[in-house]
Amino acid sequence: MNKMKNRTTRITIGLFAFIAIGLTDCSEKQPTQDEIVKKNAEEYVKEKMNDPSSYEFVKLELIDSITFSDNIEYRKNYFSRKIEYDRSSLERQERYKTEIPSMYDEKEVEDLKAKIEKNERVLFKIDSLATLLGDRKSEVASYTYIFSFRGNNALGAKILNEYFVQTGPAPEFKIINMTDDKDQIYLNPNDFPGYREMIEKNL
Repeated sequence: MNKMKNRTTRITIGLFAFIAIGLTDCSEKQPTQDEIVKKNAEEYVKEKMNDPSSYEFVKLELIDSITFSDNIEYRKNYFSRKIEYDRSSLERQERYKTEIPSMYDEKEVEDLKAKIEKNERVLFKIDSLATLLGDRKSEVASYTYIFSFRGNNALGAKILNEYFVQTGPAPEFKIINMTDDKDQIYLNPNDFPGYREMIEKNL
C-alpha cells in the first residue's frame, strides 16, 4: 500500500514538474522588447538597402522613452506659447489704436481674437483628455533607440550605419521614425489618445 502511495506521489510530483518546465519553456519563447524592436528595425532598413544580404547587426541601445504625460505637457506648452504670442500682438494693436492710428488693423485684431479663442479651446480639450486618461498618462508612448548595422553601399563597400529609431508602445513597438540626423528626432512621437481626433475637430 505504501509502495503504491509513494508511486502515486512520485507520478504527481513528476507531472507538476513537467507542467512547470512546459510553462517555463513557453515563457522563454516570448520575444523581449529589444528583440521585437530589432526585428522591426531590420525589416525597415532591409527594404531600403542596396544589398540586403550584406546586412550585419551591430548594436541596439535604448536611450530614451516618452510618456503620454510628456506629450500632453509638450502640446500644452506649444499652444500656451501661441496664445501668449497672439495676446502680445493684440496688445500692440490696441496701442496702435490710440498712439499710431495708421498702424491699427481691425481685421488683424479680429483674426488674433479668433486664434486666441480657438487655442484656449484646444488647451481646455487637452486638459479634458488628460483627465480621461487618468493613470494611463504615465504609460510609455514611444521609445528611442540607437540602431547600428553594417551593409554594402551603392559602391559595394561595407560601411557602418547608425540610426535613431523611435517606436510606438508595447506590444507591437512599431517603427514611427528612423533617422541618422539627431535634429530629425520627433520631440513628441505618438502624441496621446484622443489628441489627433480632437485637433481635426477644432483646427
